[in-house]
Amino acid sequence: MSPQPILEIAVTIRREDCTSFDTSNGRVTIIPFSGEATGIVTGAVRPGGVDVQVTDAAGVRHMCARYVIEGVDDAGDPCHLYVENNAYFERGSNPSPFHATPTFRCDSPTLAPYFHGAHFRAEGHSAPGGVCIKIFDLDQA
Repeated sequence: MSPQPILEIAVTIRREDCTSFDTSNGRVTIIPFSGEATGIVTGAVRPGGVDVQVTDAAGVRHMCARYVIEGVDDAGDPCHLYVENNAYFERGSNPSPFHATPTFRCDSPTLAPYFHGAHFRAEGHSAPGGVCIKIFDLDQA
């Protein structure tokens, strides 16, 4: 049986606000987004969520998505969850789903020790208008 995600974020990409440009040593793409989270934290991605993708001259792409979810923890208490999701893609690679490594900061007294101490992995699945990010606890796998 496959492990269940502890958190899912339905990301909506704001394509009209994307910026992309080429440089002498690669390409930079800035992708702003919004979204909704369900699971161990339920809430909305605060304004300012962004995925920065930098492709170097060799074609290796680094993705770093940073955003804050404001909502409630699984006990129903208000909380904020900062997410930083990093991934590398080899030249010409566009895996589906893609895999990434998330790290967190959380102000929920009950969830902070969990998010600050556990090890996680993320999967990004294509979805209409964006991406569905699924976060898994490696210790539950």
